[in-house]
Amino acid sequence: MAAVMLTAVLSSCDQGKPGVDTANPETGLCHAVVTPEEFDASSEPSPPVPCAEPHTTQTFQVTTMPEPLAKQEARPNQQQLKAAGKRLCTSEDLRAYLSASSRDGTIGLAITSYFPDRDAWAAGSRAVRCDVAVTDHHGTPQEIGLDLKDALAGPHSAAVRLCYRQEYKDGILSDDGTDVPCSEPHTAEDVSAWIAQDASLATPAGREARCLPYALEFLGTEKLPAGVGVQPIIRTVGTAGTVRCAVASARQPAPGEAPELVTGTLAPQRVAVTGGAGKNG
Repeated sequence: MAAVMLTAVLSSCDQGKPGVDTANPETGLCHAVVTPEEFDASSEPSPPVPCAEPHTTQTFQVTTMPEPLAKQEARPNQQQLKAAGKRLCTSEDLRAYLSASSRDGTIGLAITSYFPDRDAWAAGSRAVRCDVAVTDHHGTPQEIGLDLKDALAGPHSAAVRLCYRQEYKDGILSDDGTDVPCSEPHTAEDVSAWIAQDASLATPAGREARCLPYALEFLGTEKLPAGVGVQPIIRTVGTAGTVRCAVASARQPAPGEAPELVTGTLAPQRVAVTGGAGKNG
């Protein structure tokens, strides 16, 4: 999954804004964090906003600072706090909150962590707030109006699903493609099965055969539905090649016609797997 930690230049914003409680964060709340300094601060005290309104982060988990840092009378410095946050706020926890299955590929999700300000720490709070942001291709968090709780099981998951937009030139569709959210026009949709390329994957037929079981699992069917096909993507970095299994519309374009670009997802809606309620550090 393309979930990464926010790692902008460490700011000096170690202290929360006066008058706003950072001691008792809550899972599921959304926040309109505005500046880069606030994104990377150790404490983030902005009041929550409705998740249906524009916001930049959502708290997917609340946990507690583990020992030995939790026993410190003085609040740890920002580097210590953020290092702890990377261990406590994990992509596995985020995927549980999103109700992600093993075949759900995601794009543009960034994890960051927030802690009690100095006053709350001195008063005994050791809460850790784990937030997720939807980012652009530069990693900059973007305003959204989507509640991410169980998002991958619901009808609006395209905004965070990984799709590919392939180029069409001289009557040929490129093997590779640009990573895009499925809410943007695309030619293929990732099914979260990436396979190191070898001799068995040298032909289109070999790639499709290897990817077919993953595609069927993604679609929740025993055979491909009408109008849907397996369309693997080949991604090469240096000399290493990876086949990214994907599905796409199986409609054959007319001669000289580019394949259609589609928006949305082929993933079926399913019952959400509730997660992200919190845990002990």
